[in-house]
Amino acid sequence: MGVGLSDVLTELEETNQDISGGRILGELDEPLTRAIGRFEDAEDIAALSFEVADNTADDSTSTRRVYLRDFAQVIDGQADQRVFVSLNEQPAVKVSIQKQPEANTVEVVEGIQQRLEQLKSSGLVPEDMELVATFDESVFIRNAIRNVTNAGLIGAGLAAIAVLLFLGSLRQTAIVVLAIPLAAMAAIILMKLFGLSLNVFSLGGLAVGVGIVVDNSIVMLENIAERAGMTPGKDAKTRLNSPQLIARSISGSREVESALVASTSTNLVAVLPFLLIGGFIALLFNELILTVSFAVAASILVATTTVPMLTSRLLSIPKSSSIGRFWLLQAFNRQFEAATRHYGVLLKKVVYRRAIIIGLTFLLLGGSSILAIAQVPQEILPRINTGQVELSAQFSPGTPLATNRRVMAKVDEILLAQPETEYTFTTAGGFLFGSNTSENPQRGSSTITLKPNTDVEAFVSRISDELELLNLVDILLRPRLGSVRGLILNNSPLRGADVDVILQGKDAQVLEQAGVEVLKTLAQRATLSTFRPDADPQQPEMQIRLERERAAELNLNIQDIGDTLETATTGSVPTQQQRGNRLVDIRVELKEESISRPSQLAQIPLFTDGRDRLIRMGDVTHIEYGEAPGEIQRINQEQVFLIAGTLNEDANLGDALAELESIFQDIDLPEGVSRLPSAAAQSNREIQSSFTVLGGLAAFLVFVVMAVQYNSLIDPLVIMFTLPLALAGGIWGLYLTQTAIGITVIVGAVLLVGIVVNNAIILIELANQIQEREKCDRATAILKAAPQRLRPILMTTITTVVGMFPLALGLGQGGEFLQPLGIVVFSGLALATLLTLFIIPCFYILLHDFVDRVLGKKRSSISTQLKYDCGGKTEG
Repeated sequence: MGVGLSDVLTELEETNQDISGGRILGELDEPLTRAIGRFEDAEDIAALSFEVADNTADDSTSTRRVYLRDFAQVIDGQADQRVFVSLNEQPAVKVSIQKQPEANTVEVVEGIQQRLEQLKSSGLVPEDMELVATFDESVFIRNAIRNVTNAGLIGAGLAAIAVLLFLGSLRQTAIVVLAIPLAAMAAIILMKLFGLSLNVFSLGGLAVGVGIVVDNSIVMLENIAERAGMTPGKDAKTRLNSPQLIARSISGSREVESALVASTSTNLVAVLPFLLIGGFIALLFNELILTVSFAVAASILVATTTVPMLTSRLLSIPKSSSIGRFWLLQAFNRQFEAATRHYGVLLKKVVYRRAIIIGLTFLLLGGSSILAIAQVPQEILPRINTGQVELSAQFSPGTPLATNRRVMAKVDEILLAQPETEYTFTTAGGFLFGSNTSENPQRGSSTITLKPNTDVEAFVSRISDELELLNLVDILLRPRLGSVRGLILNNSPLRGADVDVILQGKDAQVLEQAGVEVLKTLAQRATLSTFRPDADPQQPEMQIRLERERAAELNLNIQDIGDTLETATTGSVPTQQQRGNRLVDIRVELKEESISRPSQLAQIPLFTDGRDRLIRMGDVTHIEYGEAPGEIQRINQEQVFLIAGTLNEDANLGDALAELESIFQDIDLPEGVSRLPSAAAQSNREIQSSFTVLGGLAAFLVFVVMAVQYNSLIDPLVIMFTLPLALAGGIWGLYLTQTAIGITVIVGAVLLVGIVVNNAIILIELANQIQEREKCDRATAILKAAPQRLRPILMTTITTVVGMFPLALGLGQGGEFLQPLGIVVFSGLALATLLTLFIIPCFYILLHDFVDRVLGKKRSSISTQLKYDCGGKTEG
């Protein structure tokens, strides 16, 4: 025909336009003018004409007209699809909805669901169309909040049962348990004032505070009841009248106020370092720390006001439920009284051998803890079960889209055959993110939503094994646990990778070869992680090189060649047709069979010269095979090769990093190639070292508060010896459960610093009061105080421990996030309390004796007959 591609593109662009004219200046009106040339339909495009030389005429200058329909097909159709999306193997369309940064996720999702229901009811959404939320962040948020709330409610219920068991009175139990909702409501009010929302962290703070907030109320109530002549577990009624009970409530509350203020202050200042420092930990746990602080601050207010008031009123009621006569409560209290007597006798023996007991305790606990902590795994954050699995597919360079689709279809078949799979959302030929669509035949992905209560790690492991059986060559299929969006654990350039390997070098070819060799070595030797290259390898390409002299003769340049090449392969859009209020691309392209092989590139027509010769691509270019430029990745302006690693089932970050270091010791990198520090390893080191800073600062602040409270350094120092006992308990709890040390463990350990000293404060406070009141030596005072404080100490400890117990179990979706915190507080407080009952009296006597010896004062005397003088009386 003598028409080139460039002629068609030019004619389409110049013809499809409206051109405004001027204004007609008439006597009655002044209409505008416009030349209409835009295409209205496909027939207008097909009727486009071209003037070409008439080879049939004798005159060489003769021309004739040909139409676009004579040598081209004009099809009113759709653009070629290069990215395919399916839901459970059925074609699908993805609609992404992103909330504003300040919007509430749950409220946005509820609004969307309501709007969809309105669209369905109005008939805009066809009845046969199924709308499925393949990714709904509100589901995880709702489940996590519900599970944390349930943990808090279960903890409150267990704490109430423990209080009832010790007190044997419904009225006294009600007074104590009332502190939980009052403190929670006060905390929620403060959360609103500080702009906090109800989420996993803030509700986790309330769940953590459930057991803590009743401690102050228990101590206050128990002391007032003792002053009123009501022995817990025995006497549910008092013989005092109302005025007398009010007076005893006032005096009893004053007696323990200083101890409660000191213990509450330690809880508050222990978490102060989190609010003073910045960084990832403070950003993540700020709401949890604030919520715990609000609840604890409210608890001291309730304990010093509401509890004395309710005690003075409710305990004066003559009638009783007589629940204390229930055989279980009576049996428990009989056993507890016997245990209290045995504890007093045993404590005397322990105190007599206090130096040996202290030495053995710290030697055994210290040595065993050092050995145990070496066996505890490490991580940044616990793996969170979102109920989804993400599978990524990476194909070899040059893979046809059809192959990509066949492999992803086979992957879908395997995934849907699993009983745990609810549905799969699969993308072939690229990936989708928000409103962005990226075409890439080397990529594919699948999001698998699992049924509730599925063991996600076991599912990922089983799927990995089944995918390995496909024996796919040069195709990487990597399933991994779904992650919480926006939760970035380190500054690694590899987003979503658990482990990162970064090679750096100046020679791109040497760096690429080194990266490939490292990948092969890791694939052979790494057992705890699975590695893949982050960037796609270079793709093969046909390189068209212009013969410049020949092209210059024909007035061609590389832009002309590139435009024609684009039109021939992917199509060009020289103009658009307007249809109503939207524009439709007019794409010019060759038939698929005309350009299905590289050898056909040379036959692409360019234009017709003055002698009516058709000039083709091969006439002015040289075509050869080559490789397309790859993705260039740089760090600090130096080219890098990035390798992303995913932890395997039951693997932890600490062991995986140690294995990686061991492997690299045997790898000799070529000259000019170096390995940059791992961002994951650096973040892990920073987190592990942050405990020293946060824990040390928290312990220092706790000590300062107690020193100010007691106006002494000795008693605070005695109380501080509970910290190593608690840390030893926490370490053993982590070791026995094989819970990794991470951010949540550090937060739990710092909370433990403030909690664990409470029992020692209550014990030391009473011992000092007895010594001052009865003018006896410190040994006698502490041996009297310990049995008296055994019940409130155990009550406060058990309520805190059982309040933490649901969190330590980590039940439900999102429960594993706060599980390490619950474990370290649960185990640390349990062991520390058991040892505090014996070790703190020993330290109390030992340190005071040491100070008295230094100052030349009379020391406490403890004879072999265990007789102690107090106020002129002898007790044996």
